[in-house]
Amino acid sequence: MTLSTATVDDLAKLALIEATQQYPWTDKQLASCFGGGYRVRLFCQQQQPLAFSICQRVLDETTLFNICVLPDCRGQGLGQQLMADLIAEAKAAGDNAIFLEVRASNSAAIRLYLRHGFKEVGRRKGYYPCVQGREDALVMCLALTAP
Repeated sequence: MTLSTATVDDLAKLALIEATQQYPWTDKQLASCFGGGYRVRLFCQQQQPLAFSICQRVLDETTLFNICVLPDCRGQGLGQQLMADLIAEAKAAGDNAIFLEVRASNSAAIRLYLRHGFKEVGRRKGYYPCVQGREDALVMCLALTAP
């Protein structure tokens, strides 16, 4: 299994993983995440895409936009490794904090973030579409100590 920095040439691999989500990002949204301080990481096993993360660094903060793991690969620690990679990179860059938004109903992701030290710092009412209208996003933050 390899974890590498994705390029725009990996867009089809990202889209394949993202398509497994209930509300997937469009190819255009995924394509917009190359350049401009974005960092896209991709897990593959024998050229088969398994998981990815997308974040963006602005000044001294990183924002995590997406972690996506194929359903058959969940529970195998890929999300954990992507988070550890993101945190290590943010610390190495001297960031003060990492922010993210997560569906209030996404208990697996919330547990992952809490295990890594993230704290809920806000809530965006009706932020995400859902089957019965809209659902809240939890805003979470991990404060970092400069290296």
